[in-house]
Amino acid sequence: MKVNNPHELVGKEVCDCNGNTIGTIDKYWNSWNTEYPGYFFGIRPTESVRDTWFRGTFKLIPIYSDYIKQWTDQVTLNKTTEELGKFWNKAVPCGTTTCPTDQLVDKPIYDKNYSRVGTFYGWVESDGTYKHYGCFVDPFICDTWKMPFNTIMPMPTNFIDDVKETIHLDKTLDELKEYWHKHYNF
Repeated sequence: MKVNNPHELVGKEVCDCNGNTIGTIDKYWNSWNTEYPGYFFGIRPTESVRDTWFRGTFKLIPIYSDYIKQWTDQVTLNKTTEELGKFWNKAVPCGTTTCPTDQLVDKPIYDKNYSRVGTFYGWVESDGTYKHYGCFVDPFICDTWKMPFNTIMPMPTNFIDDVKETIHLDKTLDELKEYWHKHYNF
């Protein structure tokens, strides 16, 4: 669903397509695609949902606006809680290994010269296949590169070289800037 006023969704209760309460929308971020879906949202899960479907995490569950079926006093998604949990628990190829998505979310991302790029957050999928993972771009880079603040940009997993306490890329900031400019016209 196209959302033009994401700030109005913050604090609203979120239900899956079966009417089960998942949590509340806590934050939103701009997407690299301003036309559509336009925004990513972070859901703070209820205790029951967190423990049953999301391995007990206290991290926000990322969704993008295409998951929203409708909203009024509450937000209704077009996915079940089980479908959201499947994406959260999926393994991501990272260099020579794989990592569960939930272990990557909120990790800082650094380029190959150890410059801070941003934070790993979110993904876009279509028909059960991941299309892109997202990097919440560091505010200093947004300012320097004249990008909108509060923006998530795509981060191809083949750029990931190593994952420990942080995510290290095999690209420099200049290579990322060129990639984002060429493919996403930021």
